[in-house]
Amino acid sequence: MKIGIFGGSFDPPHIGHKKIVKKALKKLDLDLLIVVPTFLNPLKNTSFLDAYSRLDLLKTIFSKKKKVLISDYEINQNRPVYSLETIMYLKHKYKSCQIYLIIGADNYNSFDKWKDHEKIKELCTLVVASRNTYETKKGDDVKKLKVDIDISSSDIRGFLNLKYIPKKIRKKVKKIWQKKGLSIE
Repeated sequence: MKIGIFGGSFDPPHIGHKKIVKKALKKLDLDLLIVVPTFLNPLKNTSFLDAYSRLDLLKTIFSKKKKVLISDYEINQNRPVYSLETIMYLKHKYKSCQIYLIIGADNYNSFDKWKDHEKIKELCTLVVASRNTYETKKGDDVKKLKVDIDISSSDIRGFLNLKYIPKKIRKKVKKIWQKKGLSIE
């Protein structure tokens, strides 16, 4: 069984995330793609949207996507969870599977700073979703997914622009932002 793991803060989920899922399913010929939102990214102190809002938004986006599962594993831990812990959990749950860990090129550029990054590379095939402004180096031992949407969740939070939010969740995101007293473009 070929499983993809696509983890992240998804704070908020955006069209780039949606395109990564679509491309990964097509290019990697996965049996299952597991999207794993963090409770809190181990490298951050806070998140903009709470964990359960992000989980709900992801479930809404991918509810009709065959082969896509939204996992609440990290959120249920109620603490920051390192990638290796999630990989080990899923490896145990889905016995004898081949795992592809899908990360953005921005995260790949600091992958050597991740806890247990060498062990992760032993257990998984790394798949890097590249953007126009981030590229992997030639010769890197990774699979690549070319994603030409140059947007990040932090950009969206900075501009509060719904343009890059999938249509399926725009109303929900707008409502969350308005509850926070934010003015939206």
